[in-house]
Amino acid sequence: MPVAIRSRYATIPVRQEPDRDGRARAMLPARLYGAPPSAAARSRHALTGTETLETLSWRYGGNSDGWWRVADANRLLFPLDWRPGDVVDVIGSGDTGRIVRDRRF
Repeated sequence: MPVAIRSRYATIPVRQEPDRDGRARAMLPARLYGAPPSAAARSRHALTGTETLETLSWRYGGNSDGWWRVADANRLLFPLDWRPGDVVDVIGSGDTGRIVRDRRF
C-alpha cells in the first residue's frame, strides 16, 4: 500500500488486519484529529466562489497536497461542504513572505 511522502499518513506504519472474510489486508489506522500548534503562523481567508481547501493549500503553502492542514485548522466539516463566504483559518509555515539575504557585500 503506497503512501505519498507528503500524505498525512506518511509516518503511520501500515498494518495487516483481517477483513470480514478473515483475509489479511494492508491498512492504515485512523488518524486522530489534532489541533495545529498554537505557535503556527495563522491567516484568515474568506472563500470565494471557486476556491477549495486545495486551492488555499496551493496559494498559502505552495502545494495542494496539504489541503488537510487547512481542514485541520478549522472546525470539523467535510471538505466539500465549505461554501463561498465561509472564513477559514490557514496555517502556514511562517516563512511566507520572508526575505532571506544570502549575498554578502
